[in-house]
Order: sequence, then structure tokens, then C-alpha cells
Amino acid sequence: MSAISKRKAGGKKKEKVEHAEPKVVPRPTAVVPHPTVETRHGTAMIERSARGYSQGEVTRAGLSVAQARSWRVPVDDRRRSVLDGNVSQIKKWAAHAKPVTVVGKVEGEVKKIEKAVKKEVQRAEKEVEKVEKEVERVEKKVVKKVEAPVKARTKKKAAKKPKSTDE
Repeated sequence: MSAISKRKAGGKKKEKVEHAEPKVVPRPTAVVPHPTVETRHGTAMIERSARGYSQGEVTRAGLSVAQARSWRVPVDDRRRSVLDGNVSQIKKWAAHAKPVTVVGKVEGEVKKIEKAVKKEVQRAEKEVEKVEKEVERVEKKVVKKVEAPVKARTKKKAAKKPKSTDE
């Protein structure tokens, strides 16, 4: 609820007015059925497709006209007739249409991204293990190559040093 302050006549006191937050209703993904209308053709009545549902048909189906328009249901303001077939079509569509929320779409995208990130992390961990093994292997080689000459030098120095005698 959001509060809006209004000044009374005279401009002295303020009065807080509570306004309800607009209700976000998800839009169904199913295809909207096409409305029909009965028209006279000579002496007979024929049924043909209409430009949209009448406002009466939409309200009888349990939807507001604004909600129907936001759900992309065609509404023809010029029509005044209310046909039971059209009302039942809208009711059936609204009952079976699966609403998709923006949050649902975002959650789905987040799950896809999380799955991709998890897969990438596993791949990176395997790569790190390979690199660590390679580093160990190279370190062993380096140690062997460095230690061998050092050991040889120390042996030579030890052999060259005369034993000192204290006289």
C-alpha cells in the first residue's frame, strides 16, 4: 500500500490517502478462441466470426474488460449482444490457459544459467586438476635437473677439500 498526502481546503492539514498497489495478473499463453456473432442474412440468421467479444460477454465470463485487453483478448466496444457460446469459450479458455508470470520466466532463465555455470565450474575444476598434475610432473623434472648438478658439485667439493689436521 502506498500513501499519498493531500491538502485539505485552506491548505493547513494533510490527510493521508491509502491507494492499493495495482494487481499484476499473469497473461495466459494459450491461443484466444475467436468470437462469433449472429447476423441476419435475408430471413435466416447466420453465425459468422466477430471482430471481438462484447463487453458483456467478457464480464459474464468473469474477467474485467481491462484484464481481457491486457491478456490480448479481442474486445469489440460496438457489440452489445451476449452469446452464451462466446461466454463459455472465454470461460473455458481462461480456466485451461496456463498463466505465465514474469517471475516464472526469470526463474526458468536463472535455472538454465545456474545449470550452465555448474557445468562450467565442473569443467574448470577438471582443468585445474589436470594443470596441477602437470605442474607436479614439471616440478619433479626441474628438481631432478637442478639437484643432480648440485649433488655432483658438493661431491667434488667434498673430494677436493683436504682434511684439516690440527697441529
